Amino acid sequence: MDHEERRRHFRADTELGARLHAAGTVVRGKSVDLSRGGVRIRRLDDDVPCPAVGTAALVELELGPSGWVAQDGRVVRCDFSDLAIAFDPVADAVARLIDEEIRAVLASVSRPRLLVVDPSAARRHHIAEKLRAAGCDPYEAATPLEAIDLIERPSSHIAGVAVAEHLTQTDGEELCEFVAETNPGIRLAVIADALSAADPPRARRTTEPRPAVDATTDDTLERSLRGFVDAVHTPPPTRR
Repeated sequence: MDHEERRRHFRADTELGARLHAAGTVVRGKSVDLSRGGVRIRRLDDDVPCPAVGTAALVELELGPSGWVAQDGRVVRCDFSDLAIAFDPVADAVARLIDEEIRAVLASVSRPRLLVVDPSAARRHHIAEKLRAAGCDPYEAATPLEAIDLIERPSSHIAGVAVAEHLTQTDGEELCEFVAETNPGIRLAVIADALSAADPPRARRTTEPRPAVDATTDDTLERSLRGFVDAVHTPPPTRR
């Protein structure tokens, strides 16, 4: 499949684990542009030499219930930041998995998937219901480990996470910092236990402000969730 033919396929932005095997090297990264015709991979190890354009390659993608699938292709572009692969003819089973991933991406754009992390089941359910009424697709987690498992699942497409200030195994800020470091595209908000000037905010490694979700009343909750949902729809600042 040539480059122009690959570009005619419907594509979707993805965040799947990816491994490229070519010319005796292994390049690890994340798929950022997937179609039946090929994939673009953002490299995570730019010290590995680039395979030459035209080199035969095997691509492994963290896709589908089995975890990883393999697809043959060839390198059409490679530099220190990313590489592009044109697929050889795709088997029906792999094509179905790619189509399912693209549909999941489209669904997550039309109804953003937001995760509520809160040990209080009543408050967590209430916030999730408000997000559902606002046109979002909410997920829930009671602990940081549950939250991380949901975020790291292939095809989860979590766009935003609202985290309670106080959790059972750590504090909310520590979880926010972990998510910000490992998944910088995810928007974060803090579910405030008490919006009080008497409680100074904990020092943070990031300077990017985080919306506060105020669940004191339905009115304050709906108003603060609108700000969070708006932030999710706003593209993150470009990192230089």
